[in-house]
Amino acid sequence: MNRLNGEKALAFVRERHAFVDGDFQRVRNQQTFLKAVMAKMAAEGGLKNRDTVKKLVAKVLPHVTVNPGLTVLTLERLAFSLRNTAPGKGVFFTLPTGGFGTSFDGQSIILQDPAATAAVSAALASGTLGKYVAANKLQNGN
Repeated sequence: MNRLNGEKALAFVRERHAFVDGDFQRVRNQQTFLKAVMAKMAAEGGLKNRDTVKKLVAKVLPHVTVNPGLTVLTLERLAFSLRNTAPGKGVFFTLPTGGFGTSFDGQSIILQDPAATAAVSAALASGTLGKYVAANKLQNGN
């Protein structure tokens, strides 16, 4: 078990250069961090109290970028909806990718797979994401 203060936690979720698979490991680290935060919140009952959830969203929101259509109220409802999710039961995965490429200015980039992304989007919209995850054998970090 590792306990990270703010500075060390930030270093953990940002690091990518130390890893062979760079951004992919960074994403796995970010997912690990989020799982730990969710487990701690669940263990302390923090997601069962609407006021605590509102304070959490207000504290986190200035530090993240979200779709402009994602309102504070929607985020609060989403966080509160997780109140009965047992720690460790959440599944994290990355969107399918289309391989690697090079940007117009010479940087290495990960290419999008539009068809696969559309399939994830459709599963999410239809409430069948769990079936999509199972059918594609996605595990945490994949």
